[in-house]
Amino acid sequence: MDPRTATEGETDETGRRDGGRPMLAGVEVREEDLEPQKGLHIATVVLRVAAGVVVVLALGQFAAWWLDRPPGGAGLGLLVGDTVRLIVLSALLWVASDLAGLLIKTHYDVRAARILLARQTYMMRQMGIAGGELPAREPEGLRRAHDVPEPVE
Repeated sequence: MDPRTATEGETDETGRRDGGRPMLAGVEVREEDLEPQKGLHIATVVLRVAAGVVVVLALGQFAAWWLDRPPGGAGLGLLVGDTVRLIVLSALLWVASDLAGLLIKTHYDVRAARILLARQTYMMRQMGIAGGELPAREPEGLRRAHDVPEPVE
């Protein structure tokens, strides 16, 4: 079961209750609010694999030099410099993969905040309608932000 969905027993294996909408923290949400970030997950995995390959190559380069050393220790400075550079590159790749993971988590937090704000707005509107401060229907000329703007003449 997806860790972002409701608790066990309330939903089926797809995170839905009785085949309805998906659940997020025990509350039904729209399907588009749960879209996964597969591209960033893949980028994270690729960067970590690349970091591992670079470290293995750096160690292999050092091992090859150690097993077949040139006379007089020639090339030791070049070997150390190149190995350090490869290890630093590997560390930077690993950090980039951590940043991609952080972007995924930030995306989920922003999405959850958007859902919460939409719910709070709806509740405030319902309270205003129930209290008589707001009309039950929106005025005709009022447009929402997600609507297509009126053409300018």
